[in-house]
Amino acid sequence: MRKLWVAAMGVVCACTAWAVRPSAFGNQSKPMKASVQILAISSSSRQSFAGNQDVYLADVQLKDGSHQFARLVDQYPGFALPIRASLLNDRTLLTLQVTREPECDVRGAQIYLAPSSAVFNGSVRDSLQSRLNQVVPCFKSLHQTIRVPKQ
Repeated sequence: MRKLWVAAMGVVCACTAWAVRPSAFGNQSKPMKASVQILAISSSSRQSFAGNQDVYLADVQLKDGSHQFARLVDQYPGFALPIRASLLNDRTLLTLQVTREPECDVRGAQIYLAPSSAVFNGSVRDSLQSRLNQVVPCFKSLHQTIRVPKQ
């Protein structure tokens, strides 16, 4: 009985040690609550079978109150809906959970904002121009957490 118990404890310890190791397949960033104002749509991809992706330029305010000009990547299933255009046009403040994704950080010069891009804040092109040689941080949204705060 004692040998069985010792063997079981060894398996539990081995599994626990394996479970706490960082994954080799992604960022270990924890979701953070953020208030976000979408400034422009940088790119948009619709693929119903593979999912959708919208990349926004946004003002992201984290819990500590700091504001960051950032890329916000919103990936969601093909059957799900994007953020409503009326909310984007009205520059509605959104609350959502985001994760910091350093692997998608880019310099401002690498962000393309086409002349026909949907721009919801006229200063976004100037903000992007002033950051040509700076790294623009990237966040990914947890699409199902996007909310319009109560007024």
